[in-house]
Amino acid sequence: MPKETSNPALHFFLYLILFFSLSFVAFGVGAILFQYVNRFFPESLLYAFQGSFDQGAVKFGIAALFVAGPIFFFSARLVDKYLFEGRIPEDSKVRRWLTYIVLFFAAGTIIGDLIALIVNFLEGDIAVRFLLKVLVILAIAGSIFEYYFWDMRRSGVVGKKYKQNRIAFWTSLAVVIVIFFSGFFIIDSPTVSRQKKIDQQTVNDIQNVDNSVRGYFAQTGNLPENLEQLRSTGFSPFTKSEGSVEYKKTGEKTFEVCADFLLSDLEQEKGRFRDEPFMEEWKHAQGKVCFERIALEQNGGKPVPER
Repeated sequence: MPKETSNPALHFFLYLILFFSLSFVAFGVGAILFQYVNRFFPESLLYAFQGSFDQGAVKFGIAALFVAGPIFFFSARLVDKYLFEGRIPEDSKVRRWLTYIVLFFAAGTIIGDLIALIVNFLEGDIAVRFLLKVLVILAIAGSIFEYYFWDMRRSGVVGKKYKQNRIAFWTSLAVVIVIFFSGFFIIDSPTVSRQKKIDQQTVNDIQNVDNSVRGYFAQTGNLPENLEQLRSTGFSPFTKSEGSVEYKKTGEKTFEVCADFLLSDLEQEKGRFRDEPFMEEWKHAQGKVCFERIALEQNGGKPVPER
């Protein structure tokens, strides 16, 4: 039996990098494919957060593939080459132990994911969503298990002319590249994402002004004449930027809060946390939008066109 005299520490490092990057590639591919299922087979239940489309998950998948993908394919090629050169013995204990440990954790992850999917299905998840996500898990896990079990069984490669399993290598590389670029088709551009964040902060500022006005009314029985009067009390609203929200008293118990928005979310697709009632009342068009509010009444406002 050949002894592991070359450099077992190097073997450990290479296999650790290989499997660590593989885990990110697998999670990245799964995240993008799962969100494709959520995107084109949306869950109509109001509070089905777990089944709603989440752009953040897609962006994580793209980032994971962008960073870990090249590392994985490079280290996989390097490890395979070292096997043919005999620098990593076929019976390397490091190789065997790390491979089986990684496959063990992969199996645990698969079992946990399948259990979670079955629970969601039994709780009413759409059958086609359930089946597609199961297929995604089985496809990713099956390809990993099949390749590495085959890799552990092959022998007699040391000293032979290096010839990588080109079909497996180039097929997996092509699949990862296609999935990587496909993720960009279902997410917003960085510019749009930033504009949405700015609009969300504007909504937060409006809510702060609205809550402060209501608190002032609850204590004094009157509405403030303007924001300056409100700021002179203990109900001074916190806003991210001065002047981002306009306030106008329209009656004894009614008022308006207005702000400028970069984008419209009236036609925005359903997404994570987007359909909660407290978010629905702040839906807005692009440009300046005013919300009519009634003091001390929840959900008492609706957007009106700029006057």
